[in-house]
Amino acid sequence: MANLTGLPISGATVTLGSLTTTTNGNGAFTFPSVVPGNYTLTVSGGLLYQTSTQSVSVAPGQTVTVTVRLRTLLGL
Repeated sequence: MANLTGLPISGATVTLGSLTTTTNGNGAFTFPSVVPGNYTLTVSGGLLYQTSTQSVSVAPGQTVTVTVRLRTLLGL
């Protein structure tokens, strides 16, 4: 996960269905052992960034990669 200029966002909250994690220093996050299905992925960058929501489908045995870019609340 990064901002619109490509800089990683560390410590953002990422929710996939009922699972929650935070991004690391590189803006990366993982959800190990996700049951196949359709989910809503929500990313919140705290007070500085707008929240992003998107649909994610996970098939059996599939690894899904999602790129998220958050816009600041100031629109940048």
